[in-house]
Amino acid sequence: MRIDDAEIRTDLATLCETIGERLAGSEREHQAAKYVAARMRQAGLQEVRLERFPCTNLHRRSADVQEPVATGKGWREVEALPMVGSASTPRKQSVEGDLVWLTLPEAQHRLKPGSLRGKILAIFGPMPTSGSAHRQLLAASPAAVVHIDERFPFGYVKADGAYPYWVSHYGMPPIVSVAYMDAWRWRQTEVKRLRVRIDVGYRRAQSCNAIGELPGTDPSLPAIILTSHLDTLPGNVGADDNASGVASVLALTRAFGATRPRRTLRFIAFGAEEQLSVGAVNHVRYGGITPANTGLILNFDSTASILGHYILWTAGDARLAHHAQKTFARHGVDTQVQHEITPFADCFAFNRAGIPSLWCRRMNFSGGRWQHHSRHDTLENISIPDLARLLPAAAALVGDLANRHRWPFRTTLSPAQHQLARGISRALLGW
Repeated sequence: MRIDDAEIRTDLATLCETIGERLAGSEREHQAAKYVAARMRQAGLQEVRLERFPCTNLHRRSADVQEPVATGKGWREVEALPMVGSASTPRKQSVEGDLVWLTLPEAQHRLKPGSLRGKILAIFGPMPTSGSAHRQLLAASPAAVVHIDERFPFGYVKADGAYPYWVSHYGMPPIVSVAYMDAWRWRQTEVKRLRVRIDVGYRRAQSCNAIGELPGTDPSLPAIILTSHLDTLPGNVGADDNASGVASVLALTRAFGATRPRRTLRFIAFGAEEQLSVGAVNHVRYGGITPANTGLILNFDSTASILGHYILWTAGDARLAHHAQKTFARHGVDTQVQHEITPFADCFAFNRAGIPSLWCRRMNFSGGRWQHHSRHDTLENISIPDLARLLPAAAALVGDLANRHRWPFRTTLSPAQHQLARGISRALLGW
């Protein structure tokens, strides 16, 4: 199937340059959803609609981190971003305290109730990954937390977000992200104290999913859903994450718009993915999505890195990954396969319902993508030719499966995989 580079460029430019940063629940995210819906109608999809749902919108944000200058006289500002979900510092004023370092997860046991009161905690490694570990952090009562993501050893800051369920259920301390190399310098020069100020404001808002369908000739067969997400985290226009995925789905609407496959094809651009897939969870949880009516999810998220390895992140039967990998290879796209149930993509909500998925992404270093959630996630750092090379292979896979009555792989998750997905959803989503 022909993929039009010019149309892809139009979609990317509209999302990243005309609209720009698209925070969940913001007017710009709504503009993106309306644009996608209009493009779906142009492609000939039916039942195009915006599916609205509640979310939290970050409408005010600022963060200041200051380090003492080498002479001991005065303070110098360091680039920082508040974590989405973070609390503000008391009265939105600076807190100053001794700097305490903690490497996670191995030093989790050192968090004791009240042990960090009045201190600034620097976490190197992942933030707590279980509810009990998060409660330990809260009980230690740090004045503020500075997070250093070990996967991104660079001199600029990447944005991050907390799990919304944890924010509402447990609460959050004041948390900022700083650059790896700033933290490195603090250790190197033995910085002892920091000042941190965080001012964040949240409000209840609405996000929406843009949905369109291409009805199949046999509505009794489970549908194939092609997904992406509209929103970004603060401070970036999300060219790769995930304007590239939205452009991928829109390109496939144009590729299939004039066809009539055997199975229904549904195309969705979800809202609020960066808040742990709030849009996808709402669609699955309240939309009657089951393995009886939905057979496979093909998710496009971060698909256009200039350099990189194409990864097919698979939840489901190993034969699904093998079939997809062979199909992609026949159309000139070599891929790696990663078998894992992961909550960090919209397809997870469908895994929770027992439905298998393929997440197509392009990673450019061992930590993922160097420009991830940063000011560097711009159009100049993605490759439209590589995206246009990927999409005919994806179209071939979808076209083949959409016209088969039976598939050469299991069409539900195994009981063990389904149980794992349910356990993760309880812990991180409260579902």
